[in-house]
Order: sequence, then structure tokens, then C-alpha cells
Amino acid sequence: MTNLTPFGALFIILLVFAFGDFVGVVTKAKVSTMFVIMATFLVLFMTHAIPADICTTANLTYVTSIGLQFLLVDMGSSVGLTELKKEWRTVATATIALLLAVVGCAIAIPVIGREAALVSMPVIAGGVVAANTMVTAAENVGLPTCAALATFIYATQKLVATLPASNGGIKYANQLVEEYRKRDHSADAASNTGNAKTKQLFWQKHKHFYTNFVCLAIAGTIVFLAYLLGKATNGWIGQSLWSMILGIVARNTGLVPSHFLRDTSRSVGFFNFLTMITMIPSLAKINLADIPVIGFNALVIFVFAMIIMVVIFRFTPLWKICGSKSLSLGIAMCQMIGYPGTQLIADEIANAVGKTDAERDYISEKLGTAYVIAGFTTVTLLSVVLANFIGRIL
Repeated sequence: MTNLTPFGALFIILLVFAFGDFVGVVTKAKVSTMFVIMATFLVLFMTHAIPADICTTANLTYVTSIGLQFLLVDMGSSVGLTELKKEWRTVATATIALLLAVVGCAIAIPVIGREAALVSMPVIAGGVVAANTMVTAAENVGLPTCAALATFIYATQKLVATLPASNGGIKYANQLVEEYRKRDHSADAASNTGNAKTKQLFWQKHKHFYTNFVCLAIAGTIVFLAYLLGKATNGWIGQSLWSMILGIVARNTGLVPSHFLRDTSRSVGFFNFLTMITMIPSLAKINLADIPVIGFNALVIFVFAMIIMVVIFRFTPLWKICGSKSLSLGIAMCQMIGYPGTQLIADEIANAVGKTDAERDYISEKLGTAYVIAGFTTVTLLSVVLANFIGRIL
């Protein structure tokens, strides 16, 4: 395709993203939106239907790094330290699961090579931020195939993890329902009455000032401070990690509400789009001969990581941390799913297993909280830290 204008390039890119969302909605997320988007771009690049520099033509490459930093600030603002303390068993299990996935990747080094294994470690345990970080790191050191592997793993990991997460969740939900039906609920109503008033946070007192542009300005200030801190620490704690840390601080000091860019300024969708754009050019560098190699390497990573997690949580006492083998395996899968996928799976399970509203609420409270916190622990926090570290030693 020649003489493509910036607006024409942007139209094609947005059309592919919209097609991915459409397939995701029609299949009720059984087919990953990201898988459809990445597969479509790969086919279009390999058939030369679109040019390799389509993102540059659309004038998007200059602003994509901005999107990543703002997305990290919002992700940080979603982390409530109080909730993490209450769910320490979930946090511990999710952390162990991430370490097991990393060990699985390390074991695969003799099969797929050091660079491919290192690139895969943060991605299999994370989301778009970890994938974006590793794609950029791999491209910076001249490893386009590894960059494509990171993109492929990110696009397909939800397909791999959704079924075992659902199966583990259903078994645990059945245990919860049985437990709920044996309980005495006479004290439940009393426990929900007479709740003491909580002290208003700063953002709650001044909520009317938190407009779209004020929220963007707050996030912009945090991103700039993260840039300065990244320079001050000579990059060992990079800007990306500082953006997330400062987002966490802003949320837990009451400066901003949870997900203030998503829920108040309604801008996260655009920043997410910009972040994902950075992974598109890596697909243009894939040759037909690379596809079997990338597919084989991804398969090895998934098999090794899944086997070691299943073996450890099934046959060692580590499952006792969260109190259930089924739940521990479900939590382990959450690192490959992330929010909102973890919440959607928990909601589907609650609706399928619970027979009454009370039972469904009980399942959502127990299972939904565990799955969402597990995703936050790995995808939002630990995978970003791991990606920043791996990016420096790659």
C-alpha cells in the first residue's frame, strides 16, 4: 500500500483494534482481543497489505512512551495497600506463582536460549506494561525475534490460562457454597449495621475539583517527577517503576481515588491504545521462517511454566498458604490473565455455581477478591519490577 496518509494509516490501525474488540465481545472474551489484533496485524504485514512503518506514518510513534507512563500511574492508583495486607495469603500465593513461572522459563533456557527465556519471564507473569518493556528492551539490543516472542506470548497467554483458572475457580466456588450453606447467617445482618463513619480523604473533600483536566495534570506531574527520579537513580529504578510507585503513593495518601484516570478523566483507553501501539512494529519484522520458531518457543515457555506451577501447588504444602489446592492453581493463572479478565471469570463462576443472590455474592466476595488481588500483585506490581530488571541485563 503506497501513498498512505497519516489519517489513512490511523484509520486502518483503529479499524484493526475495533475488529479485535468486536471479536472479543462476540465470543464473550473466549477469544482474546489482543490475540485477534496481533494476528491481524501479522497477516497484514506478511501479505504486504500495509506498510511496515504504518505506526510512524500515523504519527503515533512519538507519543507512545507518554501513554505507557500515564497508564502506569493509573495502575499504581489501583493498588490499595490496606486491601493487600488483608489478602496477604493471596499476595503470597501469587508471588510464589510468579517465581515458579520465572523458574519454568529459566529451565527452558537449554531449549530456547537465554535471551528468549529472559524476555518471556516478565511477560508470562504480566500484562501490557511488562510486554511493552520487554519488546522495547529486545529491540534496543537487536533481538527482533525475541521482541516478537514477547508480543506473541502476551497475545496468547489469556487463551492458555483462562480454562485452568475457570476450572480451579469452579471447584473452589463449590467448596464455598457448601461452606456457606452450613453457616449460621443470623449475625450477618447485625454485622452490617452501625458502621462507623470513616474519615474523608483529601480527594473526597475536594471531589468537585477533580475534573478531566485536573486529573490529567496530576498524572502529568507524577510522570514528570518519575522522570526526574529515574534520572537521579541513574536508571536503576527507571521512570516506569517510579510512575507506578508514585501512583501507589498518591492513592494511599488520599491524593487521588483508585483508577482516577480510568474512572474520572476517562482517558485510560487512549493511553492503553498508545501503549499497545509500541508492540505493533515488532510484528512487521517477522519473516515466515520465524513463525515456527516463535510458536515453538512460546509453547515451550507455556508448558514449562504451567507444569512447574501445577506440580508445586498440587503436590507440595505450598497450597496451604491460601487453604485450597483449587484456589492456589486459579491464583497462579491470574498472572497470565490480569484485570478485568480475572473479575470476569470470577463473576461467571459466581453466576454459574451460586443458586441464590446471597450465594453469588459470597462467591464474588471470596473468589473475586482473590483473583483480582492476585492479578494486581503480579500484573500491576511484580511483573513491572521484573521487566525493568530484566531489561537492564538482557
